[in-house]
Amino acid sequence: MRTDIGKLWMGLGVISFLASGVVYAQDKIVPEKRIEEKKKKDGWDFLLTPGASVSLSDNRSVIGQPEGLTMVLGATIISAARYRKEHHEWRNALAITELFNRTPALDEFIKATDLVKFETIYLFHLMDWLGPFAKANIDTILLEGFDIRSDATRWNITHSDGSTETRNGFKLRLTDGFEPLTLKETAGFFAGLLDPKEMKVKGRLGFGGQHVFADGAWSISDNGDTPEIEVITLKSFNQAGGVLELSVGGELYQKKLVYKLNAEIMMPFLTELEAGDDRGIVDLTNIEFTASLSFKVFAWLSIDYLFRALRQPQLLDEFQIQNNLLLTASYSFFQPEAEKK
Repeated sequence: MRTDIGKLWMGLGVISFLASGVVYAQDKIVPEKRIEEKKKKDGWDFLLTPGASVSLSDNRSVIGQPEGLTMVLGATIISAARYRKEHHEWRNALAITELFNRTPALDEFIKATDLVKFETIYLFHLMDWLGPFAKANIDTILLEGFDIRSDATRWNITHSDGSTETRNGFKLRLTDGFEPLTLKETAGFFAGLLDPKEMKVKGRLGFGGQHVFADGAWSISDNGDTPEIEVITLKSFNQAGGVLELSVGGELYQKKLVYKLNAEIMMPFLTELEAGDDRGIVDLTNIEFTASLSFKVFAWLSIDYLFRALRQPQLLDEFQIQNNLLLTASYSFFQPEAEKK
């Protein structure tokens, strides 16, 4: 018990020292039962889990409901590769989520969710739960993006040079594939604060850079007070600053319920601002929060809720929020081997 308390406070002390702040711990954050040390297997582990989701709704002469078929189709790929050799660990993860819907109002499939995330991270374990790390992330989309309307629409487009343009029609192309693309790299220290099955708490603190490539992409920014739909032009930018990450996850009810929460905050100390832009560090702070909750109906079938909130003020000065509730069928071709105690 004393060993666990010492590990917890040492991890909190490292993060507090690097952040020049104070970390307040809740009472009973350390479980009464001793956390057993686990010896992780050296070598490679792989994970590959493709999945598919579907939702159908058909109305015929139903009062107050649109006539016709509403359909949601989706595909996901979750893959990972991990290598461990003594104090060295290298993790790679790729996640792709694509959702399309079709409603009676629009007789075509429309992209609802498009997300591609890749992460590679190297960790050196001074202790099994503590050490330095270096990682790189790529966040982007896979397919072109459009604003599609059931009625004829007028878009008022503001270009990066301040000029405006008006377009009329039913469809406006906003982005190309892989646009915008965000590249991030971070180096610092990691700490595994808690590691029981019910709740795993991990933290990372370091210094990183963020590079967003978005020149030429458009985004809807409608104020609602005009009949036109306002469209703005996005711009590329580079930032560097302090990065804090926190991850909480676990399994409950005999692994039937799986949850995970991730938060990442990046405060840019160095940035490129246009003339007249006097925003400070707080105004330009980047925030990404993701949450997932999965209930396993069967080993191959689950009900999944996915939430993502992203704030990149220098790209778009408002939160980008996504909610998805899916019935997903998946199959794992590879799975990591069980850890040895």
